[in-house]
Amino acid sequence: MFSFGTSNVLWKLPQAHFDVFKIITIRSIITATLIGILMLNLNNYQGELNDWLIAIAISLVSFLGLAFYNLSIKLSTVSQSITITSAGAIFGVLTSVFVYNEKLSWQIIVSLILIVIGLFLLENKKPLLSWPKGAFYAILASFFWGTTFALFRIPAQSIGSINFSFVLECSVLFSATLVVLFIKPKTIAKKPNIKSYLTIIAIACLGVLGVVFYNKAVTIVNVSILSVMGAFTPVISIVISHFVLKERFKFHQYLGMTLTLLAVLLLII
Repeated sequence: MFSFGTSNVLWKLPQAHFDVFKIITIRSIITATLIGILMLNLNNYQGELNDWLIAIAISLVSFLGLAFYNLSIKLSTVSQSITITSAGAIFGVLTSVFVYNEKLSWQIIVSLILIVIGLFLLENKKPLLSWPKGAFYAILASFFWGTTFALFRIPAQSIGSINFSFVLECSVLFSATLVVLFIKPKTIAKKPNIKSYLTIIAIACLGVLGVVFYNKAVTIVNVSILSVMGAFTPVISIVISHFVLKERFKFHQYLGMTLTLLAVLLLII
């Protein structure tokens, strides 16, 4: 949650100098390389060819979540986009019920209710009444991230969490590269600087931590619980955006953070 919550804020910074998909491409080159080195050192290969193909398929669909999220923050503030996107917890819980037959405990149900209320309060413009630009992309990101992250358990268990993390990052790199090669981006007025490249490197390093630890966690903890806990990331993102992007909050947003925190703590009890 910390890794994803922090990197979700940083994605906004290099967009002034790079096209969205070029940022994803550069970042994925770094993440795929670092995880690839880790995978080679562990030398722990497992699973059949069919398992690896399923891992690739899930990874390619998951790329849509990352793409739509970046398009959303390009048109909206980070706090607005990440709040809407984190509603993917609902899709994650539903996926866990239908795919893994996980039961909905009273803690999960109450946590979901608190999160829905908390996410609404976190929004500065009340999305149900005044949708910001980029909200549509954020909803799509919410769906694709929520469902595919819940499905990560299948390849993480069959081919191993580190191996799947490598497949995931290579699939993202492949998809983003195709977009860069065949879709001409709009002209970026500002030229890249050292700060932009360093930011992308930071995003990549955080991405490695987030992907590897999540794919390990999904083999241990129930997917429904992880999905609800993942909804805590907007609190991390909004707090960091307060310092990095100078976004300011209102009283009801702090109340939303508190409710979201209570929802996560309820699952740990």
